[in-house]
Amino acid sequence: MPSFLDIVLRTPLWVWPLLVLVLWLGWSGRRTRTLHPARLATLPLVGLGTSFAGIVQSAAPSLAAGGWLLGLLVALPFGHAIGRRRTTRRLEDGRIEVAGGWFMLAFAIAIFAARYVLGVLFGVAPALKAMPPWIVLSGGVGGVIAGIGLGWLAGLLVRRLPVPRLAAAGLFAIVAGFAVVITFSSPAPLPRLAAGDTLPGIDKWDFSKLPEVRRVAARDGAPLTYRLYPGRADRVVVLVHGSSGASLSMHASAQALQAAGATVYAISLRGHGGSGTANGDISYRDQLDDDLVDFTKAVGLSDPAVHRTLIGFSSGGGFVLRIAGGPQRALFDAYLAVSPYIAHDAPTMRPNAGGWASVALPRVIALSLLDAAGLPWFQGLPVVRFATAAEASDNRTPVYSFRLQVGMQLTRAWRQRLATIDRPTAVLVGARDELFLADRFAPLFKELNPRIAVSVQPGLGHMDMIGDPRGTEAVAAAWRRLASLDMARRFDSRVREDMFAGFDGDAEAFGRAMTLIERTLATQPDHAEALVWRGDARVFLAGQAFQRGAVTEGMTLSQQGVADMMRAVALAPYDIAVRIPRAAGLLPFARGIRSFNAAEADRLTRIALDDIDFALSKSDARMLGTHARGELLGGLADGWLQIGDGAKAAPYLDRIVSELPNTPYAKAALQHRADPSAKAPLTCLGCH
Repeated sequence: MPSFLDIVLRTPLWVWPLLVLVLWLGWSGRRTRTLHPARLATLPLVGLGTSFAGIVQSAAPSLAAGGWLLGLLVALPFGHAIGRRRTTRRLEDGRIEVAGGWFMLAFAIAIFAARYVLGVLFGVAPALKAMPPWIVLSGGVGGVIAGIGLGWLAGLLVRRLPVPRLAAAGLFAIVAGFAVVITFSSPAPLPRLAAGDTLPGIDKWDFSKLPEVRRVAARDGAPLTYRLYPGRADRVVVLVHGSSGASLSMHASAQALQAAGATVYAISLRGHGGSGTANGDISYRDQLDDDLVDFTKAVGLSDPAVHRTLIGFSSGGGFVLRIAGGPQRALFDAYLAVSPYIAHDAPTMRPNAGGWASVALPRVIALSLLDAAGLPWFQGLPVVRFATAAEASDNRTPVYSFRLQVGMQLTRAWRQRLATIDRPTAVLVGARDELFLADRFAPLFKELNPRIAVSVQPGLGHMDMIGDPRGTEAVAAAWRRLASLDMARRFDSRVREDMFAGFDGDAEAFGRAMTLIERTLATQPDHAEALVWRGDARVFLAGQAFQRGAVTEGMTLSQQGVADMMRAVALAPYDIAVRIPRAAGLLPFARGIRSFNAAEADRLTRIALDDIDFALSKSDARMLGTHARGELLGGLADGWLQIGDGAKAAPYLDRIVSELPNTPYAKAALQHRADPSAKAPLTCLGCH
């Protein structure tokens, strides 16, 4: 638990000027004043603004908005009653004389204290930010602050107003405010910023080797454009441009990757480079994700023998991280983010991206609140303008709509999204980046996901990473490292996704996994990982055979499957990528045969327990995410419970509860602690 001094020292510097402002506004309300009615609204609007900011920054804005609205409706009458008690006198010139009092000071302190306490609480215990009760509470606190402030203002200006009409008036004012903000807030034009708008060395590029633009159709029939740089058929890169750019801007990077051996598809995201139907806009927030799925299918990148890497620059780098940590992560084997945009509140961010982007923040907040309420209205309006003199064309996109900007970014819960990335991923940034703070990337990723390697290139700026030969060669070198990772690791990653999807009923995925396994074993009969996964598949098929009454077939498959697993571990006894799949196959198989062969079930369960113990002993528990730790501890507890040894299961159940609080694993563990015969599963929670 940090000390009070630690909390104060770690408070962002902008908080203190805000404190001075609200205290000054509150202190000035102690004396009788004569002022225009609009000035009375200053402090209530500060409270309203901070409450809106809390909703937008919430992990679940819809829940926060619900709590906010409830708090607003409860607090409006209370604030109105306080306002009515204050003596006021209207003057002939339209101003109002307001008697002094302590309310404004108390209200100012309440605004600051509520936001500060919640900020400190969520900073000390980040897990609370994702818990629904705390999300609703945080939104409710903001709603109470807004309601008291707006009600107090209404009480001063309108002395007698029934509560229902007060609530209606308050809601009308909020709706009207939304309408004004959405209509009139727009991104301001910026002077051209060379650091974001100039490609170094473009005058020396060989455009005679620029591939022609090709097109495939997305699911809605719209074109998706790309340029193809042929290379090795089994090493493919999909290359994504940065903000305002298109595939043309990645020409030098694509050539460097091609020279390194890759087949490169330099794509233009929808809204850029002739992709889609409108420059700077898409049809819905997640459309870019769907387009990427459609593109990989259309150009035939589903062959399991092909190593696929997604590489993106700047905003495209942020899009790469979005995919790497999202539901479509299985599309690629590896990810490389070059000078990536993380989030507006990330420590890597310079103000306004170093002058590159002008954001219509009021419109963004209003549209975000509507979106949180399930109302995706007006999202085609522009919210970001870039510091370029270029007009909209097939090669430039100077303005982004709300949904395009959101669709290229990590989610609001970007920290959690980065922490879940589990595929080989690297980040590359120039030390002299003008848009982002290069020295902040390594500490950020070390904190959130130490598996992601960060490399800072000396002497290079932002655009140097895709225009300067030193930058493009650094990108190509980073890709070579990712593409030449241990093929066994890649094999495990590809087979695991498809195999578990097959276990869940996806016959096509199961077929892909078996094809890769059989191809591998045809050329490498002693490939331990291929053997162990074939063993898993065979015992799975054995279970299906037993269920349909094909006992002989089931016995043959189960014997073959177990034999495959045992041979695999004999070939690679110290490889976690072999031991864990064996455990994952043996535990459910042992459970299935326990009713008619308990001795064999116990034997196989103990083998699986030994595998998991080995994996846990070789892992740094501090580096394991929730899923990995939950599966290992849950597997050990489940195995001992299957054998009937609750005493040996208990320590693992206790560790799950203490190390993984407020997770499905902890909930299941608590049930088993209360009742060892509970049926709640301890593994495969929220996975596959």
